Amino acid sequence: MWTTLSVRISLLTLAVVMFFSASDVDSQMHFRCCDKLKSPRPIDKIKQCHEQKNRTDCNYHAFVIETEDGKIHCVKPTPPWLKNLINAKELECPPEVSRTLRRFFLVLDEDDLE
Repeated sequence: MWTTLSVRISLLTLAVVMFFSASDVDSQMHFRCCDKLKSPRPIDKIKQCHEQKNRTDCNYHAFVIETEDGKIHCVKPTPPWLKNLINAKELECPPEVSRTLRRFFLVLDEDDLE
């Protein structure tokens, strides 16, 4: 016979499984796949950059760069100008994080560590 404790443990396990399933679906729904990659000349006026890593629904490693005028560029990870900006820490391109995970984990900046 089920005890109150075993019912609670079962419900907690179910909740954890549902959370991780939802976070996986959430990450796949909100991020499009950059599948037409380019190696353009250096891009000016970069507003933000995110690294797109290979995932189950998108088999391309790329950097998604948004400019101040709203244009989105899907850039191969190989252009020397991009590597130089990232290595010199002049451009930060964090990996994409699903909105569900952003709600549950605080992303710390180096300034927050002091």
